[in-house]
Amino acid sequence: MMKVSAVILAGGKSSRMGQKKAKLLLGEESFMDVIIRKLRTLGIEDIIISGYDAADARYPVVNDIYPNKGPLAGIHAGLLAAECDSVLVITEDAPLVPEDFLRLMLKTHEEGDAPVTVAVCGERIQHLPGVYDKKLAPLCEELLQGEKARIMTVIDRAGCNKLAYAGEELLLKGCNTPEEYARVLELTKNVL
Repeated sequence: MMKVSAVILAGGKSSRMGQKKAKLLLGEESFMDVIIRKLRTLGIEDIIISGYDAADARYPVVNDIYPNKGPLAGIHAGLLAAECDSVLVITEDAPLVPEDFLRLMLKTHEEGDAPVTVAVCGERIQHLPGVYDKKLAPLCEELLQGEKARIMTVIDRAGCNKLAYAGEELLLKGCNTPEEYARVLELTKNVL
């Protein structure tokens, strides 16, 4: 398997959740701990955390160069900081993404011919988690300097490998509200 870096997007305001999502618990572990454990199990050594303000961060933390521009700004900062040519990007609020699916996503990216690999749920592209090539940083920067800094614009302009995902969509997209967190806790019984 190719060598990849990973970026955990953790810079959101968590306003709908009412607390920092990276610190939410699944049993004895925080969301962040579960995600890092999965990344380490996948053999990823270069793990970067985007926008996380915890003073005890065990991994390098990068801040957005273009603040208040959403997740694309975190991807951009992460791509610039990454050691490897390909970067698995995952959000702080999706600790239940199946490890096997992440492994398949990396394999699909390695075998594919596009600089982005994303999941498809039904007809809908789920842009995170995804694998993004480091060489996309200039395109991200161009978009961040404009008014429409959207991840989907990067995907549309660069092209993507698509990987079908038939499981519970909440596992991929993460949880943003207390109700979704409650659902994640229910799903934990079947996934962890």
